[in-house]
Amino acid sequence: MERTAAREDRHIRELDDEQSWQLFDEAAQHYLGVSGEEFLAQWEAGYYEDPDQPEVISVIMLLPFAESRDTPS
Repeated sequence: MERTAAREDRHIRELDDEQSWQLFDEAAQHYLGVSGEEFLAQWEAGYYEDPDQPEVISVIMLLPFAESRDTPS
């Protein structure tokens, strides 16, 4: 099982695949109002012509957390 690290109160916390996906999904919902799965589909389709927006960048930076899972549930 692959693990990803996330900061939590000045400590590093390892996340399993499910927790990594959850972090990414919650960020997509918070910043863009879409699910993580919907963001990935839009991103791959080129929906974000100008990704240089703080909300989009905040989700883009978390793409490695989404890539820890092959298929979101």
